Amino acid sequence: MSAGFRLRENVRLDARNTFGVAATAPMLVEVTDAVALPELFGYAMLRDGPVQVLGGGSNLLFAGNPPGAVLALNSQRIGTVDDDGHTTIIRADAGVVWHDFVLWTLGHGLCGLENLALIPGTVGAAPIQNIGAYGVEVREHIHAVEAFDRRNGRVVRFASSECEF
Repeated sequence: MSAGFRLRENVRLDARNTFGVAATAPMLVEVTDAVALPELFGYAMLRDGPVQVLGGGSNLLFAGNPPGAVLALNSQRIGTVDDDGHTTIIRADAGVVWHDFVLWTLGHGLCGLENLALIPGTVGAAPIQNIGAYGVEVREHIHAVEAFDRRNGRVVRFASSECEF
């Protein structure tokens, strides 16, 4: 395992999708630290080939083996970025299980996401899916989203208004 990621060949994906569909990734890249992404995308197979990003696997149905690398974002950090006594900004890594994140916020006395508890998936998938339940949508609670632009090899930041929910 290199710093921040692990590469594995011919990995079964049955346990990584909620339907348990049999599929094998020719290359599975498990990322535990997003700082490793620029190095990873220096490899031709990731920079130029097809890459499927895998979250919790709840919105995924394999119709066959993926044609290229599968990227699993497994980073698990959650922390407070800013707290002015009225508004708290939290940063959570893409690999954090969404329900665990909601429980973390509640455990720290932060309200607003409780209606989104038990939704399957990860923090990284939440803005893409614009998850919502019981009159609450995640877009109402997102300050910004950071993503890795593999073409430019750098992290880009989108304010909530730029996300086009």
